[in-house]
Amino acid sequence: MSTEDHPDWWRPMGGQNSQDSTLERRSLIWNDNGVLDGVDPPAFYTCEEYVGKFFTRGCRGMIEEIQIYCRDAGVNRLRLYCSPHPCLGPLTYVDITPLDTWAWRAGTLEEMWNYDSLFIWVYACYVGVDWAYDTEQPYDGHEATYPGHTWAALDIRPFIRVVYTGETPGDVPVSGIINTIPIPSSSSLSFENDYALPADSEVALIAFDADGYCDYVEARVEAAVNSHLTYIRVYCDDVLAMEQQFIELNARGHTPDTPTVSLPAYAVDGLCVLLLHKRFEFRRTLSLRAYNLPNPQTVTIAGYPTTLR
Repeated sequence: MSTEDHPDWWRPMGGQNSQDSTLERRSLIWNDNGVLDGVDPPAFYTCEEYVGKFFTRGCRGMIEEIQIYCRDAGVNRLRLYCSPHPCLGPLTYVDITPLDTWAWRAGTLEEMWNYDSLFIWVYACYVGVDWAYDTEQPYDGHEATYPGHTWAALDIRPFIRVVYTGETPGDVPVSGIINTIPIPSSSSLSFENDYALPADSEVALIAFDADGYCDYVEARVEAAVNSHLTYIRVYCDDVLAMEQQFIELNARGHTPDTPTVSLPAYAVDGLCVLLLHKRFEFRRTLSLRAYNLPNPQTVTIAGYPTTLR
């Protein structure tokens, strides 16, 4: 068989192209005007948040650091969030401390990025911090308001760069829809212990930005007047996904052995405990909240989320 019979990507073992495809690429991905440290940028924001930059292809690999061109008159900092695209919550972040003059400043990540695209946005920008952009094409800016549910195109180029120590040469990305490829994830415990819940006030005891699911929630209300009237609420992407009240669960016959929603402890004005064995999926935010209309309560909530990384 001649080489013409093979697909374009085929090369004999040990050939130059085969060797190139096995070596990592150490590179910088960027789209700005090439500004150097100490030079004033064409334009800049002050304390601006929820503006981001989208790299659409070729981003899988080992990220060493993320850079932004910035300055600060004090000792404040920025936090940059990262996700595969603007519709997902953050998978990781870096904190960056600017200098008092314009300079490229980096936050070290040293993590494997398993996705073909990369969206980076300014999540927090503290008082006095400036960061740069320009209005030249090709545009790659996006903007949103908190908590970033909807992003709109912005005709700017944020001055944000990514340094790779091991960018891949172009393999199949993990997109979340390719069969047989597991999505990298991590699991952890999040909890709020003995929170003093005011009367007639819904409070988010656990809230975080991420993309994943939570399949187990524990909620406990200490013995107090009207403790059994407390609501436990689960919000996914700021939408109410489930609401349970202890008195209603008891009236419907829930017990310690009830599947999905169990009631290990219940008493009027007494200790009440709720277990949720249900999978709550979210793309941006998960919030576990408590509410009691007539009286203050002492509430403990624990959640066990699994999030993309």
